[in-house]
Amino acid sequence: MNNFIVGYGETLTTKVDIGGGGGDKKHPYSISDAIKRISSQLEEIIVKIENKPASECAGGKVVIKFIQHPSYLAKSYYPRKLFSAYGMKDIGSRAVTVKPEKWGIEKHPEAGLASCVFVSGEKNQYRAFLTDLVSNSLTRASEDILRTLERVEYFDAAEKIKNIDTSGESLNLEVVIHASAADEYVVRAFNDYASLNGGAVRREKAKVVGGLTFLPVSIPHGKEQALAKFSQLRVLRSMPKLRMNKPDTLRSPVSNPVTLPNWNPGILNRDFKVCIFDGGLGEGNHISNWVTEIVPEGMEGSHPEYLAHGSEVCSAYLFGPAVGSDCTLGSPYTTVDIVRVISQSDNDPDLFDVLTRIEDTLKLKVYKYINLSLGPNIAIDDDEVHVWTSVIDALLQDGDCLAVVAVGNDGDLPGDYGRVQPPSDMVNSLSVGASDGELEGWARAPYSCMGPGRSPGVVKPDGVIFGGAPHNLFRVYSPRIHSFIDTMGTSYAAPYALRVAAGIDAITDFNLSTNTVKALMVHAAKSDEHDLKDVGWGRFPTSPESIITCLDDEATIIFQGELENSKHLRIPVPLPASTDSTWVHLSATFCISAIVDPEHPLHYTRSGLEISFRANEDRFTMEGANADTKPFFSLGKLYPSEYELREDAHKWETTLSRHQRFKRSTLQSPVFDVKYHAREQGGIISEDLPAIRYTLILTIRAEGDNNIYNKILQENQTLQAINVRTRVEIKS
Repeated sequence: MNNFIVGYGETLTTKVDIGGGGGDKKHPYSISDAIKRISSQLEEIIVKIENKPASECAGGKVVIKFIQHPSYLAKSYYPRKLFSAYGMKDIGSRAVTVKPEKWGIEKHPEAGLASCVFVSGEKNQYRAFLTDLVSNSLTRASEDILRTLERVEYFDAAEKIKNIDTSGESLNLEVVIHASAADEYVVRAFNDYASLNGGAVRREKAKVVGGLTFLPVSIPHGKEQALAKFSQLRVLRSMPKLRMNKPDTLRSPVSNPVTLPNWNPGILNRDFKVCIFDGGLGEGNHISNWVTEIVPEGMEGSHPEYLAHGSEVCSAYLFGPAVGSDCTLGSPYTTVDIVRVISQSDNDPDLFDVLTRIEDTLKLKVYKYINLSLGPNIAIDDDEVHVWTSVIDALLQDGDCLAVVAVGNDGDLPGDYGRVQPPSDMVNSLSVGASDGELEGWARAPYSCMGPGRSPGVVKPDGVIFGGAPHNLFRVYSPRIHSFIDTMGTSYAAPYALRVAAGIDAITDFNLSTNTVKALMVHAAKSDEHDLKDVGWGRFPTSPESIITCLDDEATIIFQGELENSKHLRIPVPLPASTDSTWVHLSATFCISAIVDPEHPLHYTRSGLEISFRANEDRFTMEGANADTKPFFSLGKLYPSEYELREDAHKWETTLSRHQRFKRSTLQSPVFDVKYHAREQGGIISEDLPAIRYTLILTIRAEGDNNIYNKILQENQTLQAINVRTRVEIKS
């Protein structure tokens, strides 16, 4: 008899009060040193901007950069109050690497990660700030913030320009402006300025997310330098092309006869809806019983290659890859909708149009699961969040929909060119790469894009699943030709992973949140000692059935609940006192959804978790009401040393997963104490945030104690094994 995973772990949790700590801050610079250094730098900048033309400055405002010392990354040191004291406004930030003049501590690295804050102000406001600096007239609060600054710099046009493709009659650019929905005057000013330089701004296609506006712009060759002088312009780059699969991807027909699974609507779960955004399905396919195609208004047909791709992505979701000599296809768990987001006129698809079609559908809040096997063909940029990531991540931040996203097929390119591609860097998604097999000896498929992602969101891909490789191709059923095709790509790995994720939900009679399904996928992933940057948390299982069952000497428990801002929740590890084992393995995966601030990549997530593990309730090394803590999720344990991350990076991740082994004698009523902490646009939150939903998947494995599962259920009466729907045959 199978032991199914256990639900209602949240009934064991309690709220606890835990005091804060921390000593006095050792400041690198005295206040007098800070005044001298910053006033000199600011004076140079004011001379530079004094004659900046009004046409380059929306509303008469100029953007400059205030760079903090690496020691001041915590939200409590965010310098917003200094700027507001002079009427200036912080409008965004990014991470920079800084070699400070002083550290204020004996042991320190040569360089450190720091926050570069973009500030918008009028010229006379900067002059007023300088006057108070040189006359020593700052308030005490402003002095305290001033000493956190390492330097002030001019925001030069050259550093705003990235990845310019000079082919074509003119430059087709993707431009990012510091302008929120309330800053229409900035967009108008930019439109006028672009026109002065012979450019055309497609304002009707603008995307506004948080404090950023993304715009498509065409401009003559050689005018990008002039365009970048517009003060509120943050970055410009050539418009990337749309990726699906590489044009030269191997596609080999297979002559085996096709036998589709029987159409049996009674076994399909219809409690939730699934959607694929792709090239469409078209008429004359053989899967219309399971698939409904949605064609947005105004679409002008489609291209045969797009229809083939869309239909095969649907097939990979419904059936998985064909296996065995008889090419057996799996039975679908649900039906699926496909939204055609590429039209026939999109021979070189306009990414803003494709994104709009996806955005319009997501705003309807119809789907619990979606698949994206397409996106911009460009590697992620640590400094900037792409428009696709910004728009879609914001639509997923309520946690009601899980997006499964292909990471891209350029992993064989050198260096950073092979990193994951937008929007697979979203923190509120499950990003999927491809493995070259499912058996022992598997590895990342050579084309599958690699990590790391941006921090927060540094573990990307979240995991891999079979997507084919030159020596072991993915055999997909192609519905438009009613035949099998041997091929490969993350385009097929992503829907295969979605089949497993949605399948977990489909075969269980339990209220699973999307965070819980994502956490279950991550929790079940096996890295088999592959590098984090190659495979993320590891290779996902290929069947939902294997994820919802426990081995004889283990129990997996689902905790689903809410966390209040700045409050602690105690989550017990229900290890029975009678556990008969020398070694106990604990595997824990936490997952939350987070509101995002795309204008602050370094502070991208507003929500994070501070997790303390207390292994032994009787072990105290100092006075206090709580037992000693032991590292469980820490930066050094989670990420390789070559990752350049802030010291508290793990506290702002939306997903954390780790396995540890303990001697049974060292565990005495162990607990996790979890605190939800929040920030807003890099700084302290301006108002109370509502509680957030969390998931913890906890596996307790006691080597050799095959009664551990029953002991846990017997000692904790509120826990229950989840129910499994009768359509599923669980194989032992």
